This record gives sequence, structure tokens and C-alpha cells, in this order.
Amino acid sequence: MKVAVVGLGLFGRALAVDLARAGAEVVAVDTDQELIDGVRDDVALAVCLDATDERELRAQGIDKVDVLVASIGNDFEANQLLVVLARELGIPKVVARAPSANHARILKLLGAHEVVLPEIEVAERTARALLSGA
Repeated sequence: MKVAVVGLGLFGRALAVDLARAGAEVVAVDTDQELIDGVRDDVALAVCLDATDERELRAQGIDKVDVLVASIGNDFEANQLLVVLARELGIPKVVARAPSANHARILKLLGAHEVVLPEIEVAERTARALLSGA
């Protein structure tokens, strides 16, 4: 499986590395060269580019991935545009990270197949674990 993870904040970096360790071919993308350098040895390809530029995505073969994870955390508009571009490129599965339920709704409306809300999901899992005595 070939996966592009776009946005290498805490969530994106951890996801990219975990996927690569599990055997996926991971393309890690960010506009911050330091973040790219920090993940370069852990993934198949790490590239510094503007993921809202369709030509740059195509030039790196991102239009050929099986899954694209849009996890641009500090620029919701860019994350939205990436979801739309990924769908236009025909990427079979588009997963988007959202900071809130309202953002999740927007990303779904724009075409994300799946939306994750890491902070909410971890809080719910932690609450269940605490209540079960774990």
C-alpha cells in the first residue's frame, strides 16, 4: 500500500512512521524542511513541497497513491484544498485530520472518505480506560 501523509505535525509524523514500520510505502510531505529532514530516514520518500499545488503533487507521484492523509494542522484552508485536490486527482481513499466536529463536517462535505479527530478520539478512549479501572 502506498500512502501519502501530508502535514508532519505530531499526528502526521507519528502516523507516517507507524505506517512505514508496518510495511506501507509512505510519502511524507510538508512545507517545513526541518520536519522533512526529521522523518527522511523513516519513510520511503520525504519531500518538501506545497501540497496545494497540483503540479507539485503530480511531479512527486502523489496522484498515484492508494491513500492520502490530509493532516495540515496549522492551516485549515490548505487542508480543505488538499482534500479537494486529492479527490480531483482520483486518489482512492482520502482521510483528513480535523481539529473539531465542525471542521470534520466541512471536510466530509468536501469529499474526505474518512475524518479523524485525534484529540477527541484519544480523550474518549482515555475516559473509557479510566472508568473501566485500566
